Amino acid sequence: MHVVVVGAGLGGLAAAVAAHRAGHLVTVLERSPALRESGAGIGVMPNGVLALDALGLGEPVRGQAGPMAAGGGLRDRRGRALLTADQTAVRERTGAPLVAVRRSWLHGLLADALPAGTVYTGTPVVGLRDRGDQVEVELERAAPGEPVRADAVVVADGAHSRLRRALLPDHPGLAGSGEHAARAVAPAAPAGVALVLGELVDHRTGDRFGCLPLADGGVYWYATWRGPSPADPRERHRWLRARRADWHPSTVALVDATAPEAVHVVETEQLVRPLPALALGRIALLGDAGHAMTPDLGQGACQAFEDAVALGAVLDGAAAAHVPAALRAYDARRGARTAALQRESRRMHRLLGLTGVRGRLRDAVLRCVPPGLAVRSLAAQYRFDPADARGPVAGAR
Repeated sequence: MHVVVVGAGLGGLAAAVAAHRAGHLVTVLERSPALRESGAGIGVMPNGVLALDALGLGEPVRGQAGPMAAGGGLRDRRGRALLTADQTAVRERTGAPLVAVRRSWLHGLLADALPAGTVYTGTPVVGLRDRGDQVEVELERAAPGEPVRADAVVVADGAHSRLRRALLPDHPGLAGSGEHAARAVAPAAPAGVALVLGELVDHRTGDRFGCLPLADGGVYWYATWRGPSPADPRERHRWLRARRADWHPSTVALVDATAPEAVHVVETEQLVRPLPALALGRIALLGDAGHAMTPDLGQGACQAFEDAVALGAVLDGAAAAHVPAALRAYDARRGARTAALQRESRRMHRLLGLTGVRGRLRDAVLRCVPPGLAVRSLAAQYRFDPADARGPVAGAR
């Protein structure tokens, strides 16, 4: 059976790995001229690590885990604890660590798990035609000969998916959150300044800052804010530094340790509402194309990895004639969980962005949450059992 994956980001490559492991011929079509992953670092939550385990890639990812025993949770801008979560306890409850890696390293790990010749770059897909027994894949620059045909197509072309818009024209699509995020990797931890792990929040502005150490000695960090900022990288670098001048010293130190041109800035985005389905006939949507959410729960890539595991499970042993039923099962296994996380991410986004009296009240309430309850809550969110992808469907949408 031939499976075509549109998009060679983290989610698309994970889907390709899953379909390949399920025994199918896989072709990945990527519009960019080269196989690359933009951005800086990424935190892979325990559920994401468990999903990568199921794809046969968990061991090298687990090897990147560093000591983060008491580093999780939320803090005020000075680094004082608001809500603490013992990451060792979370790891014991979930069976996997939280791992921070460079996005490029993780992207390369996924790409290397595919047979040579699987990925075609510089190949934009502009349309899909489900003919019932196969899907015709329309390319922007048609090659001579027969059109590309597939028994199943996985749409993994990101949050701004053109194919999603074509498949579901009545859906309102993507909306900006109004919040911008800077992401970068400092080459090394600043000397003489203790890193404060977890996320710092400021009830005056709604700004946030977080960092995670990498196994190679670098430090992945991110900062968020609302409103305008300078467009020039050097001016924005100075502005970002000045905006956090009275925060914990590690925030400014990490900004100083990073070259301005190495800081990636985007507005965070989310689907206005969950899609009515993640599968239509022989076509499935995966990752941000199917359930783009703000990064407040750290679940974007992790949910794509879970999607890939579920996709591989329903396609394992499937013949071409079984694809529509298999993808309905995929939708049933993934739709409710991803929709719930989109809603929870939206709530968390609002909570962490509170300012003024409401922001101070939030901080006071967070200080009252017992650490054990925080651990149980995180463990429940991060729990993922790959066997569930193979089990019976409990209530399709």
